[in-house]
Amino acid sequence: MKTMTTRVVALVGALTITLGAAACSKTETPTTGASGSTPAATSSAAAEADAPAATEVLEKAKSNALSATSGAFAGTVEDDGKETTIDFKGTSDGKTADITISMVGDGKARVISVADGIFIQGDETFWKKQNAPAKVLEAKDKFIKAPASAASMTQSLSLKAFLEKAFGAVTADQVASDVTEETVGGVDCWVITDTKGKAEGALYVSKDAMEVVRFTGSTKSPGQLDFSKWNEDLGIKAPPASQILTLP
Repeated sequence: MKTMTTRVVALVGALTITLGAAACSKTETPTTGASGSTPAATSSAAAEADAPAATEVLEKAKSNALSATSGAFAGTVEDDGKETTIDFKGTSDGKTADITISMVGDGKARVISVADGIFIQGDETFWKKQNAPAKVLEAKDKFIKAPASAASMTQSLSLKAFLEKAFGAVTADQVASDVTEETVGGVDCWVITDTKGKAEGALYVSKDAMEVVRFTGSTKSPGQLDFSKWNEDLGIKAPPASQILTLP
């Protein structure tokens, strides 16, 4: 069980980073129609003249994201036709995180990382994929506490690790020079896109705080990740004792 739970933590951490990087790469990222997005009412010449340069938007968004102490993102990404849904909340150092990943064909898993340890919850499909023992398969919705050795993997669950991978996949020469305006969930945003256009990837950045609001991707790898709760207290806690399965 020790080996299995350690492997699951590594798996979820790796998936978080890998899927996130895919979602944020300008050439191989997820994109769906920007639901919740509406174009700015008008785009006058004066407004366009006031828009910052695309490279400036990218650099400020990157700087603010990497210096953030915490954040959240959620959405769906697709790779080789396989859809994965992810809901991430966590701190930059990875010591506190609450991550849920649902993978078509591979089941659904949730990992909570707090000072008390790392707790893993999975559906039957997920645990079967991990060759879990019968006691775990019978536990239904209970959490399994990972071994102490898994604590060293918290870095792979960190917001910063995800963001470094994500922005490492986006370079200034991949970004079109035009900057447009849209509103996403009531937030006024600057929008920068791939040089091939919005359909091949876009980054939405709030005008007021220059914080990432949304990443979308390409026709080849569709999906969307929406970001929120930058530098907020995420209120992440360990599962109640009644929801934790004790293993021999």
